[in-house]
Amino acid sequence: MYIKINLFSNIFSCKKKIVFKIKKLVLLNVFILISLNVFTQNSALISNCNEFVVGNAANWPHVLVATTIDSGAISQGSQTFNMNVTNLPAGGANFRVYKTVANGNDFFGNPIPLTLGSNTFTVSSVNFDRAVKFQFSSGDVEFDALTLNGVNSDCVIFSPPSSSSLINNCLDFVSGPNSWPYVLVATTIDSGLTSHGSQTFTMNVASLPVGGANVRVYKTVANGNDFFGNPIPLVLGSNSLTVTSVNFDRAVKFQFSSGDVEFDELSLNGVNSDCIYNITSNQLYQNFINLNIFPNPTNGDLFIESNDIIKSLEIKDLSGKLLIEMHPQLSKVHIQTSQFENSFYLLSCLIKQEWITRKILLNQR
Repeated sequence: MYIKINLFSNIFSCKKKIVFKIKKLVLLNVFILISLNVFTQNSALISNCNEFVVGNAANWPHVLVATTIDSGAISQGSQTFNMNVTNLPAGGANFRVYKTVANGNDFFGNPIPLTLGSNTFTVSSVNFDRAVKFQFSSGDVEFDALTLNGVNSDCVIFSPPSSSSLINNCLDFVSGPNSWPYVLVATTIDSGLTSHGSQTFTMNVASLPVGGANVRVYKTVANGNDFFGNPIPLVLGSNSLTVTSVNFDRAVKFQFSSGDVEFDELSLNGVNSDCIYNITSNQLYQNFINLNIFPNPTNGDLFIESNDIIKSLEIKDLSGKLLIEMHPQLSKVHIQTSQFENSFYLLSCLIKQEWITRKILLNQR
């Protein structure tokens, strides 16, 4: 049951990140059991994104509304959209700008072809109230990022962090000499007594480059000279190497010949790498937040539904003015917004100690 809330009567961070470990197979099963579609959706089509409203011109059927005249002074600011296009339909697709000018007349910009990759367009600021819309010729444009005036689209839900990493993408590895360009620093002379202890790295290799890859040990010895160990081939699966303890201050580094080594586990002296983020089924379930807002755009009635209790709820206009603040303590809320002007608003919900923000559009015909 939804609880209806009338707006008139309700005006209103540990040294390391938390890293959860589990094998890939379990993670895959988790995705299937809980919500494969939600967690793997990292792109969208214009035609499937409800942030695009229906356009009046037959050749420009999909429209992003940046601002309307009713938004007042906010409409005078610059208006910008950015879209990262991953796929275009046969024949391509275009967008154009629609805006109202100082005398209230309509202005339609020239068609601009969308390109693969980043597409950005800004309509400069003015000193009068105006409408600005970005019109698109096709709904078959696929994108994996979209922002309108700095607000991220809700149509793209990013996948959780990868359960594996490449050496060349992992900041735990520093730059080394030409033939050994990736280095794990286990200890340095400056570490004093700590450097005396045994030094161990363990890596579970998921994939190797063509021709393979090697690891070797660099260390300083008792007289301070450098020692370079023989190359050791990395193998698929677990790889572990330990440099035994000594009774003097020393440096120990593990040097790698290639950055194209993919791994799904890495630890150095028992400390797990931050480059791997895996989560258990229970942890995924506990941290998964589903927030649905519909219809959006809305012509008045707005339904808000979560898989957990909505502790607090706020609605602000684009200037940041707080219009509504409530504490429903419910998972389903119905709000009537017809008394507001047609414009964009920001709805924020506090769920599981996290604020989730969605953009809503009031579009009363």
